[in-house]
Parts: sequence; structure tokens; C-alpha cells
Amino acid sequence: MKKSILAGILLILAFVSITFAQGSESVGAEKSRQNTEVLESASSEPIGVLTKPKRVAQYLREHNNSRLPDYYLTKAQARNLGWDARKGNLCQVSPNTAIGGDRFSNRENKLPKKRDRQWFEADVNYSCGHRGSDRLLYSNDGLIYLTVDHYNTFKKLE
Repeated sequence: MKKSILAGILLILAFVSITFAQGSESVGAEKSRQNTEVLESASSEPIGVLTKPKRVAQYLREHNNSRLPDYYLTKAQARNLGWDARKGNLCQVSPNTAIGGDRFSNRENKLPKKRDRQWFEADVNYSCGHRGSDRLLYSNDGLIYLTVDHYNTFKKLE
């Protein structure tokens, strides 16, 4: 009786171990697939060209300020691919991409406020390594601003 209980427990443990190992492999495969998709969607132009403010602003206008070009990743997406902001390793883990699409809180009220307006940010003039101070701020209702001094001053882009 004790032997059959022990055998049953060992069988359950073996099953759980195999299931867990297969799950770990699929997580790794999923990360690899995401990396491949991002790389395939990135343009052949250098990221420094792709993130020029006028180019990104034009794209936003063409898409009603609803989305950035595919070569932008949110911070969460970039972290899932292995990005570490302290290391400035975005180009190593996801070549030809930049950070953008996260909410911007406008806590200091330097940008125009309006009921239901939401602000988002995107790195511009980015050329790999650590993120610079240049950002494009865009709203869900069509406004686009540029800061080149990390949110100290803003210039409206028409």
C-alpha cells in the first residue's frame, strides 16, 4: 500500500515537472517570436532617421494621433524583450526600435489641459544607447508638442 502511494506521488511529481518544463520552453519561444516580429517590422532605415520629430509627427497625424509607427515599443514591451534602461541596451535587445506609446501624466500642467484629454510620449532623435532628452508628446485629440530639454519647455508642432 505504501509503495503504491509513493509511486503515485512520484508519478504526479514527474507529470508536474514535465508540464512545468514545457511551459518554460513556450515562454522562451514566445519571447523569441516577439523579438522576431519586432525586428521584421522595423524599417531598414537607421533608428536615428526613423525618430526624427517631423517624421513621427506626420505619421501620428496620418493616424489621427492613435498610434505610433511599428518600430516604437512601450516600456513594458521593451522590458519583456530584455531592455534595461540603466544599461541603455535597447539596440542590443531590439535593434532599430525606440521607446514610445506610454502615457504622459502632465503632472506639472505644462501642456494644455482639457477634460478627457490623454497625453502620450515617444522618444525622438534617438540613436541607440541611453534615451536622450528629446520627446514628442501627443494627445488623443490631435495636439503634438516637442521637448528637447526633458519636459522643461515645449514647442507646439503644427
